[in-house]
Amino acid sequence: MTITLKDYADVLPKELMALAEKNKVRECDETEKGHFVAYVDDGNDSYDVVLNFTGNELSTHTCDCKNGHTFCRHKASLLMHIARGKKVKAPVKAKKKENKTEILLDQVEATDLKEWVRNLLHKNKDLELSFIHYFSTIRQLYTPEDVKKLVAEAIKVVLGNRKTAEAIQLKRLTELWTEMLRTVVEQYQANVTDEGSFLNFHTMLEDIISLQYKIETTSNKLSKFVEGLLQRSAEAINNLQIEESWEKAIRYFIRYLIRDQGGFRSHYLVHLNNIAAISEFARKEKITELLVKQYGDALPESRGNAHTYTKMIFQMVEANDLFSRYYNLFKPIPYDNDYNLKLIQLLIKNHHFEIAEKYCRAQIMSNYKTDYNVIYWEQLKEIYTLTNDEAKLAEILAVLFPFTYDFDDYLIIASGMPEEERKKWRTKMLSRASNASNSRNTAATVFCFRLMDYEKNYKKMIEYIDSRASYSIITPYFEKMILTDKAKLIETMLRKHDDTFWIDIERDKKDDDCFPELYALVEKNYTPQYLKIIIAKEEKDRKYYRLNRFMSYVKERLENRE
Repeated sequence: MTITLKDYADVLPKELMALAEKNKVRECDETEKGHFVAYVDDGNDSYDVVLNFTGNELSTHTCDCKNGHTFCRHKASLLMHIARGKKVKAPVKAKKKENKTEILLDQVEATDLKEWVRNLLHKNKDLELSFIHYFSTIRQLYTPEDVKKLVAEAIKVVLGNRKTAEAIQLKRLTELWTEMLRTVVEQYQANVTDEGSFLNFHTMLEDIISLQYKIETTSNKLSKFVEGLLQRSAEAINNLQIEESWEKAIRYFIRYLIRDQGGFRSHYLVHLNNIAAISEFARKEKITELLVKQYGDALPESRGNAHTYTKMIFQMVEANDLFSRYYNLFKPIPYDNDYNLKLIQLLIKNHHFEIAEKYCRAQIMSNYKTDYNVIYWEQLKEIYTLTNDEAKLAEILAVLFPFTYDFDDYLIIASGMPEEERKKWRTKMLSRASNASNSRNTAATVFCFRLMDYEKNYKKMIEYIDSRASYSIITPYFEKMILTDKAKLIETMLRKHDDTFWIDIERDKKDDDCFPELYALVEKNYTPQYLKIIIAKEEKDRKYYRLNRFMSYVKERLENRE
């Protein structure tokens, strides 16, 4: 929103100016050219306000009130004070630096200047169009039909009938639009509650956005241009102090959010979300409430880009902590696991267990690949745990276990089986975990070690020490394995290969962290001489063999002892 000392009355909302009139400006100083500071009294409160001008145009502004990041009524008070020529302490004048262009403009004859401008405009059609609209239509009141013609006229001048556009062409186009549509934008920002001004603004955005679908380009100039216009709109709306006026301005965007022919305007939903983000809670709540009501009435599943619409409304409800109020509004989206998982987790968090279970079961039934069911089985596990439904929990754990290899779940499942069935199931699951471990499934490897520890079968545990068993998995059981077969253990550790094919930085970091502890156990149970002998023998017998990372660590520690 461009504000100047001459036309501020046409740009600022009338209600903002009415509120500003009630304030008192005192101790206004012009500390340097165009830099004004003052105190503005608003009732019993007083605020520090700073306005900076470049020429007559306001460039930057600050106020220490809670709405100071927007153009608040205190800034408006000081602006009106300055514009009306009230008493201001003038700055000390500095010697003006000469500008060659300004000197020439002062010296050139008017007829020569007009002739030069005429030739320049004749050669540059976009400048000519900008010139015409700047000097002939500044105060014109537009209709949507006029706006459509302006947008199209600029496109014709810059792009013609081209189907592709380079970034430089779109830059020229957006600059031309900025000049030609300035009045349309400023008229809307001056009165964002006026329906006619909004319809002009809306028509302008519609035609600019539609161009994006008609041309091929790698540039984001058009989308950035629209974002900028909407951002300035958000600031103007946020400046409204009266709630009825603010809601009226908001409702225009909500009314035109849904397209007549189906689908919705995602840029308006993003815009409303951005307004909510800079608003106080009551306004956030109001925007969300209005959007949710519209969403519920719009039958989103029957519209184009319905899933995007659903997820954006869902995100707003979640972000504003209003899910507990509108939980019944949202349904799962087929095959969108990220959205579905978040929805189900929020239902569980709010104790809507029956709905969460229903959604989990529905997704499981529709999935064509079993692996996709794991996240829903895990949610069912949480539901049945929280509701103490032991029968359903046992059922879901049995289905889930071959994918998670959770040892605690294994114990629960096994405890509910007859002995013969339990033995067969135990053998089957251990075999499956062993095969999964060979496929570098860390959870399966951990399960094998934990089961052997549970069964006190440390001899079998030693056999599980291979390239897939990380040192951090081995360390907790090392001392127990020593008591079972001391020689076999160190021999197995010596011949263990590192899993260099499957790089896992986090696993290797855990291994490095556990090496001192593992070495202390080795040092406690094996003499340095014995360790040196077996290491040397292994390196000699297997000429091209490279010690694994831990035994290399042991060798280095032994050498440092000498």
